[in-house]
Amino acid sequence: MDKQYQFIFDHITDMIMVCDYEYTIIVANRPARIVLGKSDDIVKQKCYQVLRQSDSPCVDCPLQDTINSGVIIPLVKYDDRFNEYFEERCFPVLNNDNQLDSFILYAKNITKSRELEEKSSQMKKLSALGQISSGVAHDFNNVLTVVLGRVQLMKKLTSDPHLLKSLDMIEKSALDGASKVRKIQEFSRPNSNTMNESVNLKNIIEEVLEITRPKWDVASKIKGILIEPIVDLDDNIFVPGDSSDLRNAFTNIIFNAIDAMTNGGILSVKARLIDNTVLVEFKDTGIGMTEETIERIFDPFFTTKGVLGNGLGMSEVYGIIKRHNAKIAVTSEVGKGTTIKLRFPAIREKTRAIKQKEPDLKGKFSIYIIDDEEYILETLKDFLFEMGHQVETNTDPVKAIEDITRKAYDVVITDLGMPGISGLELAGKIKAIRPQTQLILISGWALNLKAEDIKNRIDFVINKPFSFEKITFTLSEIEKKLRADQSDSAP
Repeated sequence: MDKQYQFIFDHITDMIMVCDYEYTIIVANRPARIVLGKSDDIVKQKCYQVLRQSDSPCVDCPLQDTINSGVIIPLVKYDDRFNEYFEERCFPVLNNDNQLDSFILYAKNITKSRELEEKSSQMKKLSALGQISSGVAHDFNNVLTVVLGRVQLMKKLTSDPHLLKSLDMIEKSALDGASKVRKIQEFSRPNSNTMNESVNLKNIIEEVLEITRPKWDVASKIKGILIEPIVDLDDNIFVPGDSSDLRNAFTNIIFNAIDAMTNGGILSVKARLIDNTVLVEFKDTGIGMTEETIERIFDPFFTTKGVLGNGLGMSEVYGIIKRHNAKIAVTSEVGKGTTIKLRFPAIREKTRAIKQKEPDLKGKFSIYIIDDEEYILETLKDFLFEMGHQVETNTDPVKAIEDITRKAYDVVITDLGMPGISGLELAGKIKAIRPQTQLILISGWALNLKAEDIKNRIDFVINKPFSFEKITFTLSEIEKKLRADQSDSAP
């Protein structure tokens, strides 16, 4: 080979070899000689010997497929010697009779590019997760709004402590459900502002055990198996964070433990305060996991439950734990069970929460509600009517505008997402007719409204699912605003 071409040939970083039709290496560039030959010369050796340490041509050799198809067929192989991936391509050289005379074997290390592709794939999965969750959030939050509203109405009608305890648990679960949707949407954009709460982990774990009781107690007994929880928790263990987040994380961990104990077993939950660290341990006696499963347990969409799993649980747990500046470790042995250990930074003293003063709402309003979901209308109507307000409702925005044109209302509550017209457009039309009417926009979407979006159209914004305390507080703010306006206009 000419020296100039030999120089170029040797300075190409990928491995290149020229082989005859019997797979014998005729020429090899310097990278191929260094990587594959080490101290030995690979020329005159068989390509399958230096590449695969085999005594015969490779079964998966892409050469013949390339000749038959007329298209270069790449082959990706993992090389145990280097713990890296290589892409191999064969370029056949045919003689005048269209017979194989020789071929060029090209091998490239693609380990780094595979890592980048895997990271890109993970980001695409996370992006898809955000799109999926935002698509169902509106409908899901609508349902939770009714659950939350009806529970709060029922709490006003009973004084039975056992029933109130159950209603409190349903209410808390509904709020956690809404928080869970938001946290999935924000998985790649965690909001550190939610980490200022002082959380009593003992209370959180006890609440989670009660929330999951239908699965580890009732459902297990129906299946004829027994799952026994052993709980050992220190008192007064506080961490900075988000209580809803932590309930979601612990619930996912316990559900996975229950699913792993197909024949029953023991679920051990411990929490200890050691120096400035809170140690939490969840241990089950289930089927356990292989090393390969443990390595992928936090990957989005990875599941061992087949069609029964969606692969989001443990990836969400990982995100929550990281947002809390905590650490998570998983140990498992097939047939013996799994242990998940969490380490949180501790807070010595609980931050005293300032009790919010009950809103002082003295006046009664005429209120018009517009929402395309009748069950939400009925829930809001029942609550506001019980408070003494005059309430009218409509699912049709066009008819609502006709009603508001004929009659003035103090407050109009409109949903954001409705068929035919958005809540923002509707609010603009109403304000053009009745500028003094106070507009409240409610929505199950993750709102990111700009000032220009709501200027001169929206007075207050409430996200679904909302508590009736939030509605009452908003109405009290409207009352203060109207009083201030009357005071300013007085002579």
